[in-house]
Amino acid sequence: MKKELTNFKGLYGDNQAVFLPNFIHHELLETRSKMYDWEIKEHLHTDLFQIFIIEKGDGIIITDKQKQEISSPCIITIPTNTIHGFVFQSNVKGEVITFSESYLDNIFKASPKVLMEISQFRQLEFEEKKAIFKQILGYKNQILQELVDENIEKQAIIQLLFQLFFLQLYRCSFKKKSGLENTDNRTLKYFQSFQKSIKSSITETKSIVDYAKELNISAVHLNRICQNLVQKSALQLVQEHLIQEAKKYLLNTSYSVSEVSYLLNFNDPAYFTRLFKKQTGVSPTEFRKN
Repeated sequence: MKKELTNFKGLYGDNQAVFLPNFIHHELLETRSKMYDWEIKEHLHTDLFQIFIIEKGDGIIITDKQKQEISSPCIITIPTNTIHGFVFQSNVKGEVITFSESYLDNIFKASPKVLMEISQFRQLEFEEKKAIFKQILGYKNQILQELVDENIEKQAIIQLLFQLFFLQLYRCSFKKKSGLENTDNRTLKYFQSFQKSIKSSITETKSIVDYAKELNISAVHLNRICQNLVQKSALQLVQEHLIQEAKKYLLNTSYSVSEVSYLLNFNDPAYFTRLFKKQTGVSPTEFRKN
C-alpha cells in the first residue's frame, strides 16, 4: 500500500471537513498533544491556518524533514498546505488557534501587505520582547472571551481583535528587504491572486498567458509585477511551487519519481527530473535519499 501525504480536512487526527468561512477553534496545546504522546506527525491542512502560541517549555518543529528547536516564548504561524509536525516535551505550555484561510483573507482584504507578510511559515521569538508578547496574549485572551460571550456585534469585535493580534505579529516579522513598503495595494492583490491560482492549478496545464488572463492583465504586466516584488519571473514562481510540491511527495510518500511527475501534470518524467535538478542541484532520487 502506497504511503500518501497526510492531509487533514479538519484538526489533527480529524478528517471531518471544515467549510465555515468564519470557522475559529481554540484549544490548549496539551489537549491534543497528550492524546498522541506529545508527537504530532508531519501533516498538512488544505484550508486551515494555525497559530501556535507557546509560553514556555521545549519542543521541536519538523517541516520537510528539517528540525528546528522551539524557543519559547514564541508564536509559530502555519499557513495552509504547509507540511509540519511537532515533538513536544511534557513541560510545554501553550495554545493553538485554528481558523479558515478565508477568514484571514477577509480580515486583511484591504491590507494585502500585511496579509502577504503574515501568511508565512515562521517562528517569532519573544525572549527579548516580553512586553510585546504580553500584549499579544492580551488580544488573544480578549478574542477567547468574545468567542464564549454573546454580546452585540460579536463578530465585528473578534475581527478587530484579530487585526490587532496580527498587526503586532506583522510589526515583529516585517523586513524591509521584503520590498513591500513602496508597493501599491493593487499590485499586491494581483500578485496574491496569482499565487492562489498557482496553488489551485497544481494539476492543470496552464501557461503564463492563461494566468494573466484570469487577472485581466497581460503576461508582460504579470511578469513585471513578479520581477518588482520578488525579482523572479512568473514562470519561475510556477516552477518553484511545482518543485516544492514535488518535495512534499518525495519526502512524505512512497510514490515513484515518475508517479510524482504525473501527479503534478508533467507528461514527461525526464523533463520533470531535469527541472528538479536545475532547481535543487540534485535529482529527485538523490533528494529522496538525502
